[in-house]
Amino acid sequence: CQHLRGRKMSKKNIIIVGAGGMGREVCNWIETSGEEMTISGFIDDNLAALDGLSYPYPMISNISDHIVDPLNYYVLAIMNPVAKKKIVQKIKLANGQFLTFIHPTAIIGRNVEIGKGVVITPGCILSCDINVGDFVFLNTQTTLGHDVEVGAYTSINGKVEISGFVKIGRGVTIGSRVVILPKKKIASGATIGAGSV
Repeated sequence: CQHLRGRKMSKKNIIIVGAGGMGREVCNWIETSGEEMTISGFIDDNLAALDGLSYPYPMISNISDHIVDPLNYYVLAIMNPVAKKKIVQKIKLANGQFLTFIHPTAIIGRNVEIGKGVVITPGCILSCDINVGDFVFLNTQTTLGHDVEVGAYTSINGKVEISGFVKIGRGVTIGSRVVILPKKKIASGATIGAGSV
C-alpha cells in the first residue's frame, strides 16, 4: 500500500472505487490536492452512476466483474464497512494496490499511525498519539483527539468530534456531527446516528 501526503512521488494512476456522491467527492479532492496523480476512472456496480454528470473520467467497469489492473492504485470511496471489506479482499486477492490518500489540508500531529488504504479528507485534524486502522475513511473536518484508536474499515462522516482516549472498534459507521466524549468505547460493527452525543 502506498501512502501519499504532502510529498512529491512518481506519478500514480488512480482508480476510484465507488462513483456515487462519495466517489465524486474523492475525485475532486484528488484533483485539487496538488499531488502527482492521474485518475484513470471509476468502478461501481451502478454503471449509470455518472450519467448526466460532467466528469472527464470513464466508468471502467462494475466492481463485481472488474479485472484488477496492477498499473493502477485503488482508492476506496465506499462508506459501508461490510462492502469495503469485501471489495478489499477481492482486489487484494488479485494483487491490487491500495493508496492511502491524505488531503494536504489535513493536520496530522505527532505519533499518528495511519494504516493501509485510509482516506483522510480536507480539514481533518488528528492531534497526537493516534492509531488509525486499515481502510478507515475520515470525512471532512473530522477531529480526532489525543490517544484515539480507530479500528479497520470504520467510516466516519463529516464534522465528527472524537475526544481523547476514545476506542472505536472495527467496521463502525459514525454519522455526521457526532460528538464522542472522552474515554468512551464503541463496539465493533456499531452504527452511531448523525448528531448523536
